[in-house]
Amino acid sequence: MAIVKVDKKPRLIRNQRGRRMRIPAGITPEVFLDITRILTDILQDIDNELGKLRGGACQDDERPKELHIRLNESDKPFPLPIFAGWVESEDVQERRQEWNHPDPGLHRFGDDVYSEIYGEAFRYADDSTPENHFRYRDWEAGEILEKRSGEKATDPKAGNRFQTCLAMVIEGLVTGTLVVGFRRRPDDQLLKKTQEVLREWAREPKSPERTSLIDFLKKFELGGPRLKDSNWVALIP
Repeated sequence: MAIVKVDKKPRLIRNQRGRRMRIPAGITPEVFLDITRILTDILQDIDNELGKLRGGACQDDERPKELHIRLNESDKPFPLPIFAGWVESEDVQERRQEWNHPDPGLHRFGDDVYSEIYGEAFRYADDSTPENHFRYRDWEAGEILEKRSGEKATDPKAGNRFQTCLAMVIEGLVTGTLVVGFRRRPDDQLLKKTQEVLREWAREPKSPERTSLIDFLKKFELGGPRLKDSNWVALIP
């Protein structure tokens, strides 16, 4: 009888090269609160910058309504998202509480449901055209039909019908996404400013005030592909 040799090479899940906290195991309630505080700062920063463009008089539907983050599972060189935080504007929070719905940050904390926009953001993270780094979902244009049965559709349920998403890049690794939601698609001027601020927080800080997210995440054993290999679709045989 033939003897089958067992491959003793460690599986990815056991590939613990460093001593940093791993995702998702290292995301404790305390870490979750720290992430929430940083996301609150980012959402407020976007809101402030848009207000400046409108002379401090942004229409309610022009303001950002929510911001959430997914982090890639540690040691995985392909897109495998872990939902790690959500913050919302006061009016969105009040509406959610009126309907007695749980806080999405708590409700979805740690879920690993794959999102189309997550994989798409990774795919375009190293695109030669910087504008293509940002991906979109417009529920008013019928894109809600792209949601798979396992996806939560948290944003459209909250009344936020438009998202723009950017893959985060830390030390050359594509390691998650930041997504900001609006009631509807903002005009080009507001959208461009939103994306400028998002880029600084997610991958190219130009001021000390916008480094806290990247600095914080460096304490983790980050997962995801190298930036040059982020177009994971091209790697499929």
